[in-house]
Amino acid sequence: MSRPDPTRSTALLIGTATHSQQALEDLPAVRANVTEMARLVTTGPVDLVAVERCTQLLDLAHPGEAGVTIAERCGEAEDLLLVYYAGHGLLDDNGELFLALSGTNPRPDWLKYTAIPFSWIRDAMRDSPARTRVLILDCCFAGRALNTMSAADVENGLADRSEIQGTFTLTATSDNVAAIAPVGAEHTAFTGELLSLLRHGPPVRDGHPDGEDLTLSAVYRHLAVTLPSQGLPRPRQRNTDLAADLVLRPGSGTAAAREVTLSEETAVVVLPAQVEPRPVLDTLRRPQRLFHPLHRALLRVQRRRLAVSVGIAALYTVILLARLVVPEVTPSRGGWPGAEVLLTIFDISVAAVGTGLALTAASDARQGFPGDARIKWGLAIVIWGVVAMLLVVTVAMRVLVPLLGDYSRIVVPLGACVTALGLWWFGGQKAKDEGGVLRMWWRTPFVVAVVFGAVTALYATPDPMLGETRFLSLLKSHALGELWTLAGFLTIGFLLVVQFQDLLTGHLALAKRPLVVSLSKQGIGIQTRTHNRFIAWHHLDRIFVAGNILVIAFKRDYPEVEKPREFTYSTQLGGFPVADLRHFPHSRAEILHALSHFAGATLHGVTPPAPHEDWLPTRPDGKPALRYSDRWSTQ
Repeated sequence: MSRPDPTRSTALLIGTATHSQQALEDLPAVRANVTEMARLVTTGPVDLVAVERCTQLLDLAHPGEAGVTIAERCGEAEDLLLVYYAGHGLLDDNGELFLALSGTNPRPDWLKYTAIPFSWIRDAMRDSPARTRVLILDCCFAGRALNTMSAADVENGLADRSEIQGTFTLTATSDNVAAIAPVGAEHTAFTGELLSLLRHGPPVRDGHPDGEDLTLSAVYRHLAVTLPSQGLPRPRQRNTDLAADLVLRPGSGTAAAREVTLSEETAVVVLPAQVEPRPVLDTLRRPQRLFHPLHRALLRVQRRRLAVSVGIAALYTVILLARLVVPEVTPSRGGWPGAEVLLTIFDISVAAVGTGLALTAASDARQGFPGDARIKWGLAIVIWGVVAMLLVVTVAMRVLVPLLGDYSRIVVPLGACVTALGLWWFGGQKAKDEGGVLRMWWRTPFVVAVVFGAVTALYATPDPMLGETRFLSLLKSHALGELWTLAGFLTIGFLLVVQFQDLLTGHLALAKRPLVVSLSKQGIGIQTRTHNRFIAWHHLDRIFVAGNILVIAFKRDYPEVEKPREFTYSTQLGGFPVADLRHFPHSRAEILHALSHFAGATLHGVTPPAPHEDWLPTRPDGKPALRYSDRWSTQ
């Protein structure tokens, strides 16, 4: 006997309750079949698959909508693959089985265009890497009476037609027998009894030992006795490769489930308590506390970046303080002979740290922190821009002084400064014309580099005509090192202020965005600071989770004017993003469990978040937020 690993198992539940063709009767119980089956297989004590790995396909219109999903779900299963279908089963002229959809035309020559060929499921399950495969079919052929899904004469039953190596196949009927769907019943007859078994376990009167595990073979034995005794069709099964030993519902009396402890006088057998069903959330509420643990987790990236900046700021502070002390102990003042070497090390260190910060700026921009990236790039512009401008102005002065006269010694640096200041002013005017957005972010560090470089060149080369330059003396006197240290100290201080503001504003924004999502069997309630809306499930085509975003999609005939204007429609997601799951103090599995319980078959299309999106905040349209102004802005 074996139990599957829910995190490596997959369930695909397909059902068709409504039909556009009058020749096919609607089966309202099918919707309840799929919903309850999904709830049971994803919760204790059955707990066969994880919630996010259970896919429900209800009332699909065309087979193309199901084909890719069937192949993908079957291909991703590693331990258990469970495929369930409830609805009308149809045969074409060649006796091939087709599974009806909402838009299926029951004419035999139209089935291959409007229904799911069973061969799709058979081939997908056969190619699946799953260790155990289970196929459950609650169907036969087109209904001949109001309360039946009727059968027709065929040579072999559904179980024989669906033989797949390594698979347990369980079908509702045999040849020429109607699969009953009682009028007014919550479930179809076959699935209703199956759900009862999963929910409560088999009664002792079946000969099933009390407290033993419920396996697939035990399920069939129970159904084969119970259903005919009620005047219902006898199900059929086919088992290959011992798949029938799969444990669907663990019991409390097996040897594996018992913990035996011995004392000196007697042996005491302690049976584990019955597995309680996982509690279902009915209200998802964002925390309003400023420094809630959830908010700290959401802002962990900002906190880590701030901690790194604090460390770099401490390094700059130590170097700056050391620069104030070391000159007092230089050899010229009768102090330590190694002071000059230490100052040179400081010069190289601050230049290296500033350059290293600039090298991380591209990564910051990719991760959604362009402001930090610009500050770091600005430091690199100041460090190396001063050196570049110093060399350019010095060379220009050496060339122009012999040609234009001695006054060009002042005109060249002054012209460079005026040009830089003009560019700075023009960049600000351009930003105002474009709505106040600072496009030329580099203009301030550029102006600083030009002015400092030009002025330094003016004093470093007092008389170019003599062929003398004091550029090297700037390095020897550590004047450039002092400039780099001061620029780095001020820049990292500015970066600390920006990152601290980013962190604090993030906490404030998260705490100030109230959102309550209420779930019930009737629908979903969404309450924000300015709106309070209730949407019934029957108005929704689906409710799904794309990555970390909870999205609702309305039916095509839902009035456009009634759709929520407070939510942004995302063409990328195909619906209205309602919330970011990470903003709630509940796990993703708990939220999906609640949605599956209340939304039922309306919930489908669940996809895990991509690795690069798992930490990044999200905009209202579902796309990653790359600017701080977009962060935490989901309604």
